[in-house]
Amino acid sequence: MHRLVIVLCVVLSLMLCLTACDSYDKLLKSTNTERQYAAAMQYYQKGKYTKAKELFERVIPMTRATPRADTVSYYLAKCYFFDGDYSLAGYMYEQLITNYPRSPFVEEATFQTAYCNYLEAPRPALDQTYTQKAIVGFNNFKDAYPKSERIGEADKYLKALYEKLLRKEFEAAKLYYRMEMYKSALTAFKRSLEKFPVSPYREEQYYLLVKCNYLFALNSIDSKRRERFQQTVDESLSYISEFPSSKNAKEVLGYYLHSMEFLGYQPDMSVIPEQLR
Repeated sequence: MHRLVIVLCVVLSLMLCLTACDSYDKLLKSTNTERQYAAAMQYYQKGKYTKAKELFERVIPMTRATPRADTVSYYLAKCYFFDGDYSLAGYMYEQLITNYPRSPFVEEATFQTAYCNYLEAPRPALDQTYTQKAIVGFNNFKDAYPKSERIGEADKYLKALYEKLLRKEFEAAKLYYRMEMYKSALTAFKRSLEKFPVSPYREEQYYLLVKCNYLFALNSIDSKRRERFQQTVDESLSYISEFPSSKNAKEVLGYYLHSMEFLGYQPDMSVIPEQLR
């Protein structure tokens, strides 16, 4: 008897599921836009974003010239977003902003466009087109809505995005250094330090810049050595002035002393912090 009840429950569940599926398929094929729209909103509220999305896609062409057009575009974008399709979600948010600039959804769409690009941005080693687009998007949002409650959130994402770009440049410069391409490494380190003067990697970047200067000078032809050792002296003193307590400071002091020796100058120890003498 107990097994019979279980079987009946299973059969009933299957019948209900088939009925629901049949009902949904009829909705997709229906020409009743109102029914499709109402059902799409119900599916959205229940978190069934794939079904809601398919119905909104049926509805959107029929509502373009109606007061409901921006609402359909907005919820379709949200369905793509919650389904994890950030590229299409971002595109739909952009379309909403372009087509319905006076819509009450534009502020959120502006933020979400940038956020979708943020979510699409890959790890630092890869192409950073999405990162750049997200930075532009969040800055545009801040300019357009300076009093928004989401400014702090935008700033948090911007910080992460800038750090990703910084990390990419830093890793590229380190790769040149590891490959002993010191001239290219010097150019890359200098560019990174100029673009991102405030950075969690600044000390390491500057240290490697000095080291590259020294190694570049050491491996240069005779006619170029003097000029390049002088550059090493200048960069070494700048580094020591900024990072006198760094674990790399004594090594950098060595580059300074060796460079001064090559140039035939007496080291000026008065400019060296006491703890390094």
